[in-house]
Amino acid sequence: MMPKQGDIYLADLNPVKGHEQAGLRPVLVMQNNVLNTNLSTVIIAPLTTNPKAKGKLTTFHIPAKKHGVERESIVLLYQIRTLDKGRLMRKVGELNNEQFSEVKKQLHFVF
Repeated sequence: MMPKQGDIYLADLNPVKGHEQAGLRPVLVMQNNVLNTNLSTVIIAPLTTNPKAKGKLTTFHIPAKKHGVERESIVLLYQIRTLDKGRLMRKVGELNNEQFSEVKKQLHFVF
């Protein structure tokens, strides 16, 4: 499996602790493609369908039926984490370069 930056995968995030996003859910691949090619791990940001997350400073909105997500979703950039690539189950969609650039703008508030 060769994920690319901007891809959306279904991933198993369990086990977790505390307030980490859990379960089987879509995730956005954040890591650059050089590292994606050379590492067995991948940096991701989980997606949620919880409307309370919409509009927060460190999030990115994905409309329903767009980019491989069935329901309106929010990328939680404040929940970035590293996963083993074995947790990625299947690719469900991707963001284009323009959209991923918008995601990267939100990262300035995280780092």
